[in-house]
Amino acid sequence: MTRTLATAALALCALALAPAARADGWGIRAGLEAPLVTRVNDAGSYNIGDSIQPGLDVLVLKGPSDFIALGGELNVGFASTSNFERTGTTIGPTLLINIPVLPLYARAALPIRVEPNGVALGLRLAAGLKFSIPIVGIYLEAFGDMPLADKVDAFSYQRFGAGAGVQLSF
Repeated sequence: MTRTLATAALALCALALAPAARADGWGIRAGLEAPLVTRVNDAGSYNIGDSIQPGLDVLVLKGPSDFIALGGELNVGFASTSNFERTGTTIGPTLLINIPVLPLYARAALPIRVEPNGVALGLRLAAGLKFSIPIVGIYLEAFGDMPLADKVDAFSYQRFGAGAGVQLSF
């Protein structure tokens, strides 16, 4: 079952890139992020002071213009302090919308968690600032994660965090 859902996640990423295959504008983003506050309905909440849970976030983007891009996202939570579990690995499609003239963008993704604790579908909403020169950009992002299809519902669990990294545009 896990292999089937992981294959479906890869297929979704390929489908997200397919409509834009004839357009110009490839990009790749890579950065570090960390949850700042996590709220679990039954257990209360915890913050970055209780557990540091860094992750690596990589996006491959393709868009018809500087305004919109579709792509695939891979997010790997690689560590955790205290008795808390690391955030795990997700993969899925993403949509990025740049605000013209301003260094602002918004992003929505449907990450599919592939480990730990089984497979689950989530929603990631993010917004941030991107400062660019022709090829390289630096971004700062705030995000919110919630489950869509998991053992818990979206109102029982949320994670809010921040990240930063670089973006290369081709």
